[in-house]
Amino acid sequence: MKVVILTTEQGNQVALCHKLTTHCDVAGIVLSKNTPRKPPPFKRRLLGFISRASVRALGRPFLSAWSEMQQAYSERYPTLPDVPIVRVNNVNDDATVEMLKQHQPDLIVVSGTNLVSRKTIESAPRNARFVNLHTGISPYVKGGPNCTNWCLAQRNFDLIGNTIMWLDPGIDSGNIITTEQTGLNGQETLFEVHWTVMEHAHSLYCRVVRLLAEGHELPSVPQESIALGRTFYGVEWNGLAARRALKNFKHHYPGFFQNSNAPHCEGQSLKLIRLESGLR
Repeated sequence: MKVVILTTEQGNQVALCHKLTTHCDVAGIVLSKNTPRKPPPFKRRLLGFISRASVRALGRPFLSAWSEMQQAYSERYPTLPDVPIVRVNNVNDDATVEMLKQHQPDLIVVSGTNLVSRKTIESAPRNARFVNLHTGISPYVKGGPNCTNWCLAQRNFDLIGNTIMWLDPGIDSGNIITTEQTGLNGQETLFEVHWTVMEHAHSLYCRVVRLLAEGHELPSVPQESIALGRTFYGVEWNGLAARRALKNFKHHYPGFFQNSNAPHCEGQSLKLIRLESGLR
């Protein structure tokens, strides 16, 4: 099975690219800087600046944990796989479309990019399929910039996990292939939480790609058939949200795993899409 990867050059994404090469024929990689194709409105830019500044002031532990994780991955995977590489400002640039036309992949693996447009999706070969990784359990928690942190901020520790879905043009809204909670025990540092979630994400993604390469038909569960959930946006992640998440991490996170014997979601049953049970 021939694969093209659409991703970024962050350390965790480079690591994922290396891991995927052991399960499929990676024909090429598109690395996006995730630059918007047109500048957002002034009000949105201002809100974004205020949010980022407040996170730097009040949310430094989260920035440090993320930076430490990226550094750890960069040390383990200092270079990209030896395959054709294309660098673009935005994942929907013409060079991405050219890569898809040139290599005619059976599967396009997406991770960490800005939204892939309908035009880019439709430019792929007719029988090609797109899959996407979301570090959070859809449909309960979607969006960004980091749903693990949002789970801490909302005290939804049971939603810390990963989703693999069929990609559509929406925000983490495609039909679900599988969802899994990340195995945590409540004793992790912030770095260890992010590292464990990311390692689990890579493992889950590789399992899905391997099964597709072996010819399995995988689940395709509409998210609206499970729950409505909530979509978070980057501008909402500000200093107050970071401070709330840090407080929850210090005072509530350890006790949750000690006192909880079954997954739950705000009083509702948490429905997970099991990969193995959905194989056909």
